[in-house]
Amino acid sequence: PSDFHLFGPLKDAIRGTRFEDDESVIQAVRTWLRAQDKSWYRQGMHALVPRWRKTVQVDGDYVEK
Repeated sequence: PSDFHLFGPLKDAIRGTRFEDDESVIQAVRTWLRAQDKSWYRQGMHALVPRWRKTVQVDGDYVEK
């Protein structure tokens, strides 16, 4: 999936935070996303290519990191 680069760091960033309501969660996520540098997103997208290649090489079988 194209979002594999996203959820681990996001989870780390908000771990332990208590939110009052759904809107507070949404706002925290938006703030975090906007704080990431463009190069961070670029790096995540470029990391997909080797993962896709590995998946094709093993014909879609499970791939360990």
